[in-house]
Amino acid sequence: MKSLNKILLISLGALILLSIGLFNGYPLVYSDTGTYIYSGFDSFIPKDRPVTYGYLIKFISLKYSLWFVIIFQNLITSFIIFKTLKTLRISSKNFNFIFLSVILFLTFFSGIAWYTNQIMPDFFAPLLVLSLYILIFDKNLSFTDNLFLFLILIISITVHFSHLILSTFIILFITVAKLLSSKYLKQISFKKISLVFMVIFISWFIIPGINYITEQKFILSKSSHVFLTAHLVDTGILEKFLTEHCNDKEFKDLKLCRYKDSLPTDLASFLWSGNTLKNTGGWENSNEEYNKIIKAVIKNPEYLFMNIYKSITYGFIQLTRNDVGQGLTPYNKGSAPYGQIHWRFRNELNNYLNSKQNKWNGVNLSFKIINTIQTIILILSLLFFIYIFTSGKKYIKNNESYTFVVFILGAIIINAFSTAGINSPCSRFQARVVWMFPFALIIFMLKNYKLIFKHLLKRSKNIFN
Repeated sequence: MKSLNKILLISLGALILLSIGLFNGYPLVYSDTGTYIYSGFDSFIPKDRPVTYGYLIKFISLKYSLWFVIIFQNLITSFIIFKTLKTLRISSKNFNFIFLSVILFLTFFSGIAWYTNQIMPDFFAPLLVLSLYILIFDKNLSFTDNLFLFLILIISITVHFSHLILSTFIILFITVAKLLSSKYLKQISFKKISLVFMVIFISWFIIPGINYITEQKFILSKSSHVFLTAHLVDTGILEKFLTEHCNDKEFKDLKLCRYKDSLPTDLASFLWSGNTLKNTGGWENSNEEYNKIIKAVIKNPEYLFMNIYKSITYGFIQLTRNDVGQGLTPYNKGSAPYGQIHWRFRNELNNYLNSKQNKWNGVNLSFKIINTIQTIILILSLLFFIYIFTSGKKYIKNNESYTFVVFILGAIIINAFSTAGINSPCSRFQARVVWMFPFALIIFMLKNYKLIFKHLLKRSKNIFN
């Protein structure tokens, strides 16, 4: 009976999250959605991303409906939020009410559901962060919970290249924190950290393994050199490099030298529009030339410093890019999402075309209100964090909920620098995780509201006296 109640509660939480998909009238799609569906159904390695999420779509959809995919995504998100609240020992007396209230708040006042209802792997990034926390900090996990959480962690890591980097830096962050603050992190052991570290390490080989099964190629990515070169374009380093070295004997035969005075100014233009990439070898045949430039940049202290400086700057910019809705524009006839839904899910084509995202050129799908609300909540959350950080109360700072807030904030910062540092600032990458900050502070308030109230009361008395 207890297990049944748990399943029903998690399902109800998933239904609340699903309301955004129901509001749209169909699962939300992004420009990359078409590639994910295509690669999964036709079993090939995309040039610019893992095939893992494509296979997941194929399996979960039962080749019949994309609704099954977002139902699954909302269910596992609801489960992870449930387990996070349990790990932080939220009052069992009012747990059901608290859980559903938190889900309701996040659904309508943050961007969480705009990602869980989207046919994209971005929603896995916060699940990666939270499952890492639960696996390391929860001492009372059952064998089944451990198994399920490790499965979610592995899938979350392997659906996107940025998640590999994110998970690696987070586990390093936890390891360093444990070494420097073992007195405050007594609840976690190096044994648990080592186990999670091993799973993350193995995940770096799971993607090549899946690629080998798919195309007999044991490679992590077909086109990492293209993205790294595009990053050099965005930072202006490539233009500087070509201007200074195209007359050198070693580099004068580079095809990119023909374009040194007409390079795109941003990463997206280099990757997706214009002829520079196409005429210098494309995604797969530019490997030798681009890698030659990348190695030269790394070896040169001036370029390396410039790249590090630009990447750090991009990381700070990324922290301010939290708006929901990037790329959620209409994708009608002629677009990749339309083509794949027309081909694979023909029975849902009318529902897709009549969704708010696509109907009347998407005029009924606006993100202005949600982004305004989220911005206000993030500002209030930051102010509240500053308050608890500067309160000087040891009984707050040593609390597990305080550790959770610091962990989440650390993960959000790592996400900003790890994505923008190899790419360029992009709202989509940050908006997918930023909802965890107010979520962490809600948990902190639930755990410490009596202490906070006493502290505020004492301060107000001191002010008026």
